[in-house]
Order: sequence, then structure tokens, then C-alpha cells
Amino acid sequence: MTEGRKRIAIIENHELGIYSIRHDLVKAIAEKYDVTVLTEVDDSFKNGDLEKLVHFVDVGKAVLNPATALKYYGRLKKALQKATPDVVLTFTIRPAIYGNLVTRSLKLPTISTITGTGPLFDSRSISYTIARQLYKRVLKKTKFVFFPNYDDLNGFVERGYIKREQARRVPGSGINYEQFSPQPSTRANDGKFVFLYISRLIKDKGVMEYVEAASILKDHFPNAAFHIVGPLWTGNKKSLTVTADELNGWIEKKWIVYHDKQKDVRPFIANADCVVMPSYREGMNNVLLEAASMARPLIATDVTGCRDIVDNGVNGLLCKVKSGKDLAEKMKRMMSLSSGERETMGQKGREKMIKEFDKKIVIRSYLEAIEEVLQSDVNSRESLIVNGIPNNQSPIDD
Repeated sequence: MTEGRKRIAIIENHELGIYSIRHDLVKAIAEKYDVTVLTEVDDSFKNGDLEKLVHFVDVGKAVLNPATALKYYGRLKKALQKATPDVVLTFTIRPAIYGNLVTRSLKLPTISTITGTGPLFDSRSISYTIARQLYKRVLKKTKFVFFPNYDDLNGFVERGYIKREQARRVPGSGINYEQFSPQPSTRANDGKFVFLYISRLIKDKGVMEYVEAASILKDHFPNAAFHIVGPLWTGNKKSLTVTADELNGWIEKKWIVYHDKQKDVRPFIANADCVVMPSYREGMNNVLLEAASMARPLIATDVTGCRDIVDNGVNGLLCKVKSGKDLAEKMKRMMSLSSGERETMGQKGREKMIKEFDKKIVIRSYLEAIEEVLQSDVNSRESLIVNGIPNNQSPIDD
């Protein structure tokens, strides 16, 4: 810890999110404050550059199973008590819920980011029913709640989860358009047309539709190749999870080419002719941001968090959600375009990223919010002293 510097704690699901999506933001915060990251650590990024700037604490995985959740809550509380942060930031749904439960009990000012809602508003599953009930409670005292799109923001306000004055919108995690700049393909002149899907292999990210489209097109377009980058994922409900047997079946049938999890997706994007994201719903899809920034044409579903990025017919094509057949039609259309038309799409996408999704916009929004919370805390303490209230007595009601 650096003497005199304020302390920030960041709660995230997994270190993967810190090192990929939130890398630049965490680095910028660490330049001004002492930062502790509370997350699940599996040493995938051991000796990464952020280890020199922030302190990682492994608190395990946030899950909705009651018995496991209580243990996670205890680890989180103990870690926060030790870190003694001045402000806490939470990212994604479960850290938002558990993080705010803990920070409320410890009276720690909190800024939460709802990175996406998925089927939160409509699903009748027990998990999402519990999540809806918890959201009604846990965000009442949160200083600011950030959203990547206005659909989710308005949904939380209209349902009374938060007040309008708590809500702020930022363009997702933004994009570092210098890091994700166009790169030349390293592919041999093999005559292939390469589609690329990048995501954890969970069904609401549209992987089943992607594979269905590949199976439809493979026989008719032997030059088409369908690549997947991303790990099998066990952190979701079994009904949403792709199994190893399913994946191996796709590979054996030669519907897809599989690359597993990758630390750096840029070479794969550079070698793709088109990047595909048939997700059911997004906060703001980072893969699309990265691919557009690298001047690749896109195909994505016409849903929140995808259509914000893809202007249909301009920098890509939009397809129907949960329809492998419609996705296959859009893939056929993309292949029918000339290389010049696809190149123009890519250029338009990069222009949009620079204008609307620059990561500097996101970083500035968070730094300003942190400063606002810190200044509010200073003003509150000064007011307590002026009014004769002991400085160690909290003005926040339980």
C-alpha cells in the first residue's frame, strides 16, 4: 500500500474478466489508487502485468447455490475487511448481488456495473427469480449503477431496482482501438472463407445456432470454414452448458475447427473473413467491439447489446435470434459480397468504434464516478463533524 493513497476494491467473477475486458480500466485505476481485486484465480494469468500493479485475492466463484453462496459471502466479507477500501467496484450479476450485500453490511460506498441481464427480466427459473428478488434489495444504497445499454438501464429503473439518479450509461467496456487495430492475415492462400465465433461455450451465446448454420452450409460451401475460440464452461446452469461430448461430436463431423481458450484473440480475428455472434442478449458484446475495431465485417443477432454495434448493411448483417437457418442465410449473403464490399464494411465498423466506443470514454466515466464518491464521503464526514456527530458513527441506515 502507498501511504496517502485511497484504496479501491474490485469484485469480479474471474481473473479472465480483469485481464481481458477490464484490463485497461483496472490499470488506469491502479495509476491513481491502491487496488485490490477480489475474484476467482486459477493462475491462467500468472505473472501477468497487472500483478505488479494490483493485489489479487482469490475469493472463489460466485454462485447462486445457497450453501456455496454463504461460503463465498464469508470469504468476500473477510477480504474486504482486510483490504479496508474507500470505494468498492463490482462487475457482473453475482458480484453485484453478493458484493452489495457485503458492502452494505460494512458500510462501504459501492459502484456497480450490470454488464448484461440475459433472461433476468423474463426467465421463470429459480435462479433468476432469486436474482430479481435480490436486486430489489441490494442496489438501494449503491452510489452509482453503470449499464452498457439503455434497455437494461430503463428496465432496472422501471422495476424499481434503482432510482433514475443512480443510473449511468457507458458504452460497455469500450475498446482500445489502438490495441485492436487492423492486422494483415497470416493465412496461406487456401481459398477458404473463414467464419469465427469467440465466446465461452454456453447456449445463450448462440453457439448451438452457429453450429447448426455450419452444418447447413458445410456440404453446399466446402470452402467455408467455421472456427470457434473459447472454453467449455461449467459456471452456468447445466441446461445452458455445452458438454465435451457435444463439442467432440461437432469436431468429428468436421462442422467446426476448435481452438479452445486463447489469451490473445487478435491473430484469430485477423485471419477471419467474418466474425459471428448469434447471442440471445448482451450488455455490450466485447467480441463484436474487438472485431469491428480490427475492421472485420460482422454478423450478429438483432438483440440488445449486438444491434448497438452492428448497423445492418453498413458494418455487418443482423440475423434473427435463436434461428440457425436465418444465420446460415446471412452467412451465405456475407460470402456473396465482393472482397471490396466486405472491406468497406470493416472500415465502417472501425470508424464507428473510434467515434462511439473509445475505451477512454469508459475509463474517464469510472474515474469521475470514483472521485465523486470519494468527495461525497469527505463532505459527509465534514458535515458530521460540523453537526457534532462522532466521526466513527455512520450516517447510513442499515
